[in-house]
Amino acid sequence: MTNLIRGLALLNVAEVVSSLGGEPDALMRSHGIDPAAAGDYDTFLSYDSVAAVIGDAAQELDCPDFGMRLARKQGIEMLGPIAVVIRNAETVAAAIEGVSRYLHNIAPTDSTELIRTPQAAVFTFSTNLRRTAHHDQMIEKGLGIAMDAFRLMIGENFVPLRVTLQHRRIAPMKSYREMFGCPVEFERQVNSVHLPHHALNQPILGRDAAAMALAEKYLAGMRPDLAIADHVRDMTQRLLVVHQAGLLSVARALSLHPRVLQRRLAESGTSFEEILDDVRRDAAWELSATGMQISQIATMLGYSETSSYTRACRRWYGESPRQLRARRRAAR
Repeated sequence: MTNLIRGLALLNVAEVVSSLGGEPDALMRSHGIDPAAAGDYDTFLSYDSVAAVIGDAAQELDCPDFGMRLARKQGIEMLGPIAVVIRNAETVAAAIEGVSRYLHNIAPTDSTELIRTPQAAVFTFSTNLRRTAHHDQMIEKGLGIAMDAFRLMIGENFVPLRVTLQHRRIAPMKSYREMFGCPVEFERQVNSVHLPHHALNQPILGRDAAAMALAEKYLAGMRPDLAIADHVRDMTQRLLVVHQAGLLSVARALSLHPRVLQRRLAESGTSFEEILDDVRRDAAWELSATGMQISQIATMLGYSETSSYTRACRRWYGESPRQLRARRRAAR
């Protein structure tokens, strides 16, 4: 479900590959991608395949900074309608928050966050498929696009306080200096761009409030996660059987960070707790018809205490577990 990314992720990839002497169509087809899908907003591609195209281009064309080069060619246009949010938010902080809210419309695998520390405002970027080959190239491409956004909003001469990357250095230091203009630290805890606090309050010049409203309305109505609440419900039902239906287990099974999962469910108008409660209620209804002992039903539903199940049963059905079991058995 989450191993998807829009065709925009390969916007301008043919141009960059060709400029380095490669054959972009053959490269994309070798990874099962129709070249016509590159740059297509309406097409979803496998994240692994996109990463393979970018990573293989870097290796085969002896271009270790390929991800950053592609980011320069793509800029924020790679973000589709989210680029409208960046250009038309009231402030830099509002734009970053908008990107964090809507990025999954473009790349369900990716997430961003703004963290305020005493020293700086920290913009973080991560993908939930860290074991994917060429993950490092995808991260460098993502932060490169973030730099394009910051320079558009703050000024073309903007230089971050510092940049950190989780992976080891894969390109010459010259490439990182040209991209970020500041010290870059490798093998750190997060992928981040550090900004001075005052930059967050900078208004975005030339913003169009009407365009912003239209973009937010459009993005809020999208469901690119393929009905995430339904996927969470299905995974919760499966894991409940093996007594693993907790938030961490479900998030791990869906390759999502728990915070990201909760945020996307909130955007869908629900929460993990509500879904788990519904799944347990339905399971209690079915299990009660079997005549199983109440303590066994409680265990099957993931409750450590029978009393917890008793309280839940009264809330769901207005009767005790024994009364529910008797009613269900009589109806068979």
